[in-house]
Amino acid sequence: MMAKIIRAVLICGIAAIAMSTTGCSHITVLRTKELKGVQDTLSMNLLAVQAKLIEEQAKLLAEQHVLLDELRANNEMLRLLRADQVVRFNQSDNKISAIERNLYENQTRLSRLDQQTSEVNRRLERRMAAEEVAEQERRQQMEKLFEIAMSDFNAGRYDLAINGFQDFARQYPDTPHATDAEYWTAESHFAKKDYAVAEKAYMDFVRKHPDGSKSCAALYKLGLSYEQQQKMKSRDMVWNNLIERCSDSQEAQAVKTRMGQ
Repeated sequence: MMAKIIRAVLICGIAAIAMSTTGCSHITVLRTKELKGVQDTLSMNLLAVQAKLIEEQAKLLAEQHVLLDELRANNEMLRLLRADQVVRFNQSDNKISAIERNLYENQTRLSRLDQQTSEVNRRLERRMAAEEVAEQERRQQMEKLFEIAMSDFNAGRYDLAINGFQDFARQYPDTPHATDAEYWTAESHFAKKDYAVAEKAYMDFVRKHPDGSKSCAALYKLGLSYEQQQKMKSRDMVWNNLIERCSDSQEAQAVKTRMGQ
Protein backbone atom coordinates (compact mmCIF):
# COMPACT_ATOMS: atom_id res chain seq x y z
CA MET A 1 0.00 0.00 0.00
CA MET A 2 2.79 2.42 0.93
CA ALA A 3 4.50 1.73 -2.39
CA LYS A 4 1.32 2.58 -4.30
CA ILE A 5 0.94 5.92 -2.51
CA ILE A 6 4.52 6.92 -3.11
CA ARG A 7 4.14 5.97 -6.79
CA ALA A 8 1.00 8.15 -7.14
CA VAL A 9 2.74 11.11 -5.53
CA LEU A 10 5.64 10.82 -7.92
CA ILE A 11 3.26 10.58 -10.93
CA CYS A 12 1.41 13.69 -9.82
CA GLY A 13 4.58 15.61 -9.39
CA ILE A 14 5.71 14.73 -12.86
CA ALA A 15 2.28 15.55 -14.32
CA ALA A 16 2.23 18.95 -12.56
CA ILE A 17 5.51 19.85 -14.02
CA ALA A 18 4.55 18.68 -17.50
CA MET A 19 1.01 19.88 -17.69
CA SER A 20 0.74 22.51 -14.90
CA THR A 21 -2.97 21.72 -14.41
CA THR A 22 -5.11 21.96 -11.21
CA GLY A 23 -6.46 18.41 -11.50
CA CYS A 24 -3.32 16.84 -10.26
CA SER A 25 -3.36 19.03 -7.12
CA HIS A 26 -6.73 17.52 -6.17
CA ILE A 27 -5.38 14.03 -6.58
CA THR A 28 -2.43 14.88 -4.37
CA VAL A 29 -4.71 16.01 -1.53
CA LEU A 30 -6.69 12.83 -1.71
CA ARG A 31 -3.63 10.68 -1.75
CA THR A 32 -2.20 12.58 1.18
CA LYS A 33 -5.30 11.90 3.27
CA GLU A 34 -5.21 8.29 2.27
CA LEU A 35 -1.51 8.17 3.24
CA LYS A 36 -2.28 9.64 6.67
CA GLY A 37 -4.98 7.05 7.25
CA VAL A 38 -2.56 4.35 6.37
CA GLN A 39 0.01 5.88 8.69
CA ASP A 40 -2.52 6.00 11.50
CA THR A 41 -3.44 2.39 10.89
CA LEU A 42 0.21 1.44 10.85
CA SER A 43 0.76 3.38 14.05
CA MET A 44 -2.10 1.62 15.74
CA ASN A 45 -0.86 -1.75 14.52
CA LEU A 46 2.62 -0.84 15.66
CA LEU A 47 1.32 0.15 19.09
CA ALA A 48 -0.58 -3.11 19.31
CA VAL A 49 2.55 -5.00 18.30
CA GLN A 50 4.58 -3.02 20.80
CA ALA A 51 2.04 -3.75 23.52
CA LYS A 52 2.13 -7.43 22.58
CA LEU A 53 5.90 -7.36 22.61
CA ILE A 54 5.96 -5.62 26.01
CA GLU A 55 3.53 -8.19 27.40
CA GLU A 56 5.62 -11.04 26.06
CA GLN A 57 8.75 -9.34 27.31
CA ALA A 58 7.17 -9.05 30.76
CA LYS A 59 6.33 -12.75 30.67
CA LEU A 60 9.85 -13.55 29.57
CA LEU A 61 11.23 -11.41 32.36
CA ALA A 62 8.98 -13.16 34.87
CA GLU A 63 10.09 -16.54 33.56
CA GLN A 64 13.66 -15.33 33.65
CA HIS A 65 13.23 -14.29 37.29
CA VAL A 66 11.79 -17.73 38.06
CA LEU A 67 14.66 -19.42 36.27
CA LEU A 68 17.14 -17.18 38.05
CA ASP A 69 15.55 -18.03 41.39
CA GLU A 70 15.70 -21.72 40.55
CA LEU A 71 19.29 -21.29 39.40
CA ARG A 72 20.16 -19.48 42.64
CA ALA A 73 18.41 -22.25 44.64
CA ASN A 74 20.22 -24.93 42.65
CA ASN A 75 23.52 -23.13 43.11
CA GLU A 76 22.88 -22.85 46.84
CA MET A 77 21.93 -26.51 47.00
CA LEU A 78 25.04 -27.37 45.02
CA ARG A 79 27.14 -25.23 47.37
CA LEU A 80 25.64 -26.95 50.39
CA LEU A 81 26.16 -30.36 48.82
CA ARG A 82 29.76 -29.51 48.03
CA ALA A 83 30.29 -28.19 51.55
CA ASP A 84 28.73 -31.36 52.97
CA GLN A 85 30.89 -33.47 50.68
CA VAL A 86 33.97 -31.59 51.84
CA VAL A 87 32.98 -32.13 55.47
CA ARG A 88 32.25 -35.81 54.84
CA PHE A 89 35.48 -36.19 52.91
CA ASN A 90 37.43 -34.57 55.72
CA GLN A 91 35.68 -36.79 58.26
CA SER A 92 36.37 -39.86 56.14
CA ASP A 93 39.96 -38.79 55.68
CA ASN A 94 40.31 -38.28 59.44
CA LYS A 95 38.75 -41.70 60.11
CA ILE A 96 41.05 -43.33 57.56
CA SER A 97 44.02 -41.60 59.12
CA ALA A 98 42.91 -42.76 62.57
CA ILE A 99 42.43 -46.31 61.30
CA GLU A 100 45.85 -46.23 59.68
CA ARG A 101 47.39 -44.98 62.94
CA ASN A 102 45.57 -47.66 64.93
CA LEU A 103 46.64 -50.28 62.42
CA TYR A 104 50.24 -49.16 62.64
CA GLU A 105 50.09 -49.11 66.44
CA ASN A 106 48.48 -52.56 66.50
CA GLN A 107 51.09 -53.91 64.10
CA THR A 108 53.81 -52.42 66.29
CA ARG A 109 52.25 -53.96 69.39
CA LEU A 110 51.88 -57.31 67.64
CA SER A 111 55.49 -57.15 66.57
CA ARG A 112 56.59 -56.45 70.13
CA LEU A 113 54.25 -59.15 71.40
CA ASP A 114 55.70 -61.63 68.89
CA GLN A 115 59.19 -60.73 70.07
CA GLN A 116 58.16 -61.12 73.70
CA THR A 117 56.38 -64.40 72.93
CA SER A 118 59.44 -65.70 71.11
CA GLU A 119 61.64 -64.72 74.03
CA VAL A 120 59.26 -66.37 76.50
CA ASN A 121 59.17 -69.51 74.36
CA ARG A 122 62.96 -69.58 74.21
CA ARG A 123 63.19 -69.16 77.95
CA LEU A 124 60.52 -71.81 78.45
CA GLU A 125 62.33 -74.21 76.13
CA ARG A 126 65.61 -73.61 77.95
CA ARG A 127 63.86 -74.06 81.28
CA MET A 128 62.12 -77.24 80.13
CA ALA A 129 65.40 -78.56 78.76
CA ALA A 130 67.12 -77.75 82.04
CA GLU A 131 64.29 -79.33 84.02
CA GLU A 132 64.40 -82.41 81.81
CA VAL A 133 68.13 -82.70 82.35
CA ALA A 134 67.63 -82.19 86.08
CA GLU A 135 64.87 -84.80 86.11
CA GLN A 136 67.04 -87.26 84.23
CA GLU A 137 69.86 -86.65 86.69
CA ARG A 138 67.38 -87.02 89.54
CA ARG A 139 66.09 -90.32 88.15
CA GLN A 140 69.63 -91.56 87.61
CA GLN A 141 70.59 -90.57 91.12
CA MET A 142 67.42 -92.15 92.50
CA GLU A 143 67.94 -95.40 90.61
CA LYS A 144 71.59 -95.47 91.62
CA LEU A 145 70.74 -94.96 95.29
CA PHE A 146 68.11 -97.72 95.15
CA GLU A 147 70.53 -100.05 93.34
CA ILE A 148 73.21 -99.42 95.95
CA ALA A 149 70.78 -100.26 98.75
CA MET A 150 69.68 -103.42 96.93
CA SER A 151 73.32 -104.37 96.36
CA ASP A 152 73.99 -103.97 100.09
CA PHE A 153 70.94 -106.12 100.86
CA ASN A 154 71.96 -108.85 98.41
CA ALA A 155 75.50 -108.77 99.80
CA GLY A 156 74.22 -109.19 103.36
CA ARG A 157 75.15 -105.66 104.41
CA TYR A 158 71.79 -105.17 106.03
CA ASP A 159 72.60 -102.14 108.14
CA LEU A 160 73.86 -100.30 105.05
CA ALA A 161 70.82 -101.50 103.14
CA ILE A 162 68.48 -100.22 105.86
CA ASN A 163 70.15 -96.80 105.83
CA GLY A 164 70.05 -96.71 102.03
CA PHE A 165 66.36 -97.66 101.80
CA GLN A 166 65.38 -95.19 104.51
CA ASP A 167 67.36 -92.38 102.86
CA PHE A 168 65.69 -93.20 99.56
CA ALA A 169 62.19 -93.10 101.09
CA ARG A 170 62.94 -89.71 102.70
CA GLN A 171 64.40 -88.14 99.56
CA TYR A 172 61.88 -89.54 97.06
CA PRO A 173 58.64 -90.09 99.01
CA ASP A 174 56.34 -89.62 95.98
CA THR A 175 58.01 -92.15 93.69
CA PRO A 176 56.95 -95.81 93.12
CA HIS A 177 60.34 -96.95 94.44
CA ALA A 178 59.58 -95.28 97.79
CA THR A 179 57.03 -98.01 98.55
CA ASP A 180 59.55 -100.64 97.52
CA ALA A 181 62.15 -99.02 99.79
CA GLU A 182 59.77 -99.28 102.78
CA TYR A 183 59.17 -102.96 102.03
CA TRP A 184 62.87 -103.74 101.65
CA THR A 185 63.62 -101.92 104.87
CA ALA A 186 61.36 -104.39 106.65
CA GLU A 187 62.99 -107.22 104.71
CA SER A 188 66.41 -106.04 105.83
CA HIS A 189 65.34 -106.09 109.52
CA PHE A 190 63.90 -109.59 109.02
CA ALA A 191 67.11 -110.76 107.35
CA LYS A 192 69.04 -109.41 110.37
CA LYS A 193 66.73 -111.56 112.49
CA ASP A 194 65.63 -108.41 114.26
CA TYR A 195 62.07 -109.73 114.27
CA ALA A 196 60.52 -107.21 116.64
CA VAL A 197 61.65 -104.31 114.45
CA ALA A 198 60.70 -106.24 111.32
CA GLU A 199 57.23 -106.86 112.82
CA LYS A 200 56.70 -103.14 113.28
CA ALA A 201 58.07 -102.33 109.80
CA TYR A 202 55.77 -104.89 108.12
CA MET A 203 52.80 -103.68 110.16
CA ASP A 204 53.43 -100.06 109.15
CA PHE A 205 53.78 -101.09 105.53
CA VAL A 206 50.47 -103.01 105.50
CA ARG A 207 48.65 -100.08 107.12
CA LYS A 208 50.05 -97.57 104.62
CA HIS A 209 49.64 -99.76 101.54
CA PRO A 210 46.77 -102.21 102.18
CA ASP A 211 46.15 -102.68 98.43
CA GLY A 212 49.76 -102.44 97.25
CA SER A 213 51.45 -104.99 95.07
CA LYS A 214 53.55 -106.22 98.01
CA SER A 215 50.79 -106.21 100.65
CA CYS A 216 50.31 -110.02 100.44
CA ALA A 217 54.07 -110.61 100.79
CA ALA A 218 54.20 -108.20 103.73
CA LEU A 219 51.36 -110.05 105.47
CA TYR A 220 53.16 -113.34 104.98
CA LYS A 221 56.45 -111.98 106.35
CA LEU A 222 54.59 -110.30 109.22
CA GLY A 223 53.23 -113.74 110.16
CA LEU A 224 56.75 -115.18 110.02
CA SER A 225 57.96 -112.37 112.28
CA TYR A 226 55.27 -113.29 114.81
CA GLU A 227 56.20 -116.94 114.44
CA GLN A 228 59.85 -116.25 115.15
CA GLN A 229 58.77 -114.48 118.34
CA GLN A 230 56.42 -117.32 119.27
CA LYS A 231 53.36 -115.10 118.83
CA MET A 232 51.27 -117.83 117.24
CA LYS A 233 47.87 -116.26 117.80
CA SER A 234 49.01 -113.08 116.11
CA ARG A 235 50.58 -115.17 113.35
CA ASP A 236 47.40 -117.16 112.74
CA MET A 237 45.26 -114.04 112.76
CA VAL A 238 47.50 -112.33 110.18
CA TRP A 239 47.75 -115.42 107.99
CA ASN A 240 44.00 -116.02 108.06
CA ASN A 241 43.62 -112.44 106.93
CA LEU A 242 46.17 -113.14 104.20
CA ILE A 243 44.25 -116.23 102.99
CA GLU A 244 41.03 -114.22 102.94
CA ARG A 245 42.48 -111.22 101.09
CA CYS A 246 45.01 -112.97 98.83
CA SER A 247 43.44 -116.39 98.32
CA ASP A 248 45.10 -117.01 94.93
CA SER A 249 48.57 -115.71 95.84
CA GLN A 250 51.72 -117.76 96.32
CA GLU A 251 51.92 -116.45 99.89
CA ALA A 252 48.43 -117.82 100.63
CA GLN A 253 49.43 -121.22 99.27
CA ALA A 254 52.59 -121.18 101.40
CA VAL A 255 50.55 -120.30 104.49
CA LYS A 256 48.12 -123.12 103.83
CA THR A 257 51.06 -125.53 103.53
CA ARG A 258 52.66 -124.34 106.75
CA MET A 259 49.36 -124.43 108.64
CA GLY A 260 48.50 -127.87 107.22
CA GLN A 261 45.36 -126.73 105.49
